[in-house]
Amino acid sequence: MPDCAIIGGGPVGLVFAILNHASKVKIQIFESKNRGATNQDNKALALSNGSRLILEEIGIWDRLDKNITKIEKIHTSQVGSFGRTLLDAGEFNEESLGYIISYGDLMAVLQEEIECISNIMTFYETKVTKCIDEKAILNLSLETNNKIKNLKSEFVILADGAAEDIEGLELNKKIKHFDHTAIVTKVLTEIPHRNIAYERFTSNGPIALLPNRNDKFSLVWTGPRKFIEKLEQLNQESFLSQLHESFGDRVGSFLECEKRISFDLKQTYVEVMHSNIVALGNASQTMHPVAGQGLNTGLRDAYKLNQSLIGGSKIKSLEALLDEYKHSRAGERKKILNFTEMLVKSFSNDLVGLKKVRGYALSLLDITRPIKQSFVRKMSYGE
Repeated sequence: MPDCAIIGGGPVGLVFAILNHASKVKIQIFESKNRGATNQDNKALALSNGSRLILEEIGIWDRLDKNITKIEKIHTSQVGSFGRTLLDAGEFNEESLGYIISYGDLMAVLQEEIECISNIMTFYETKVTKCIDEKAILNLSLETNNKIKNLKSEFVILADGAAEDIEGLELNKKIKHFDHTAIVTKVLTEIPHRNIAYERFTSNGPIALLPNRNDKFSLVWTGPRKFIEKLEQLNQESFLSQLHESFGDRVGSFLECEKRISFDLKQTYVEVMHSNIVALGNASQTMHPVAGQGLNTGLRDAYKLNQSLIGGSKIKSLEALLDEYKHSRAGERKKILNFTEMLVKSFSNDLVGLKKVRGYALSLLDITRPIKQSFVRKMSYGE
């Protein structure tokens, strides 16, 4: 297998590099930010059991353990109607249904691991400005310290953090705008979280409360842009009062919140129009956060690509291996994007009679073990 250039030094690109380093090829990672720029990022990430297995395989899970909060139960309900579902890890012989870790804590451990591997080099504060494809050789232009350097590579990966405006890059990008915005923060509640995650569907959109460290919840509240803009303008007391009114009493009163951050939501699906370039993670797809599958899908991208490369490198060309990988992943990507979009549309719509249908669906899921088990496998392992 030829040497590899990875554009973007986020979690997915770093995980692929660590997985693939045993192939002994030279792996170069180009990251526009400086070393440690993300280590203080407290954004909550949801890791599935499938992602845990990948992180165990690369040998870093034990180092993450002290900064992880387990999700032992997931309570799903909707406002103004009967029906709810409770998923319990113990019911499925799982240690947990998922895990919450901050972006900064994950990145710090991944960067430490990368620096211990001799055939991986990370170039920080380096932006890739061009990627010109000339007969299966990719000519990269790198901008670092106000200087331009050139590099040739046979194999390039676009990973999370890769810029979209790289000259010469041909992408077929499909975008769906949800007209939804997310507001995220951490909240302290009257009742401790007890490792329970809550998903509460309202007429404006879903509210997710994810158990985090120091007995706080990470809040992800999504809804129409105008609704979220009104929430942004409220002072803390009014915001927490509105949250309590929308969410209900399951965690008691909301006592305080940290800084609120908002961002628009969209779904993207990217096809790379080069035979020797692959997109992984957010460079390949983005989705609504309702199901918490964004990073987990990206980590599966990295794992499946590495499997494809090490499994067939002696009998197939790189071009054939990458083509097979792209086709095999396309189906799963579309399934998870469609599933996420279906959840958003089904539970954010107040058409007459639909609440009752949703209530029956939640109740059916709660009492029908085979359906419940299938749902948990899908969310935990992508199966």
